[in-house]
Amino acid sequence: MIILAVDFEINVFNPNKGLAESREALKRIEATLKSTEDAHAAETSQLEVQVSGLERDLGKSVSALFRMKKEKKAKASEVRSLQRQIQSQEEPRTREPAGTVVPRDEFHACLTRMAVLFVSLMAVRKKDLALAAIEGGLGEIQLLKGKAVPTLDSEEARLLSHKEELMASESDFDLILSLLKSECTLTPWLEETEGQGRAAEEGEGDTVERGDGEVAEGGDGDAVPSSDEVEDEGGAQRSA
Repeated sequence: MIILAVDFEINVFNPNKGLAESREALKRIEATLKSTEDAHAAETSQLEVQVSGLERDLGKSVSALFRMKKEKKAKASEVRSLQRQIQSQEEPRTREPAGTVVPRDEFHACLTRMAVLFVSLMAVRKKDLALAAIEGGLGEIQLLKGKAVPTLDSEEARLLSHKEELMASESDFDLILSLLKSECTLTPWLEETEGQGRAAEEGEGDTVERGDGEVAEGGDGDAVPSSDEVEDEGGAQRSA
């Protein structure tokens, strides 16, 4: 009977002990689950913060991208506008009227006319110097007439005759100079090549050299009297 009573007590207390252990295990599991849930919640909140930051950065990047795209379009439009403006400015230069082109033959003819006008200017200058010398000689004769020198009358007649011949020649210095200036005004041409331009410059140099040679020789065979020659002539007349 005693043995049976002990076995009964053991059987009665063992289920209570197992239940307590189960409850303890359940509490531990609940604590572990809660800690896991808390950690998961913390991680979730951190991820949400990171996602919101990424969304802000993405929004800024998209805004910057749209702004750069607009600026690029504006710059491209400005470049096209400048290109159209440059083309509109270059078109009138490339499409010059046909009347503005000076042919090569006309240019050489203009150079020839300029050389002739230059020779005419030198001839007029020579005539003016000769007239000045005659006027000086006549003045000297008028001063010496009171001394009754027999050769003065013949010298005066010669100078007056020479003066009449010079005055009879029709030549206007200002008119010839204006014609020369008009010949110097040329319309620029666009169709001449660089080699043709150099040939025109060489032709101009040859024409000017020929004009200088003609001036040095003198159109009528008389050399241009210098101021020293005029003074020497006046001194010779006074000594006569």
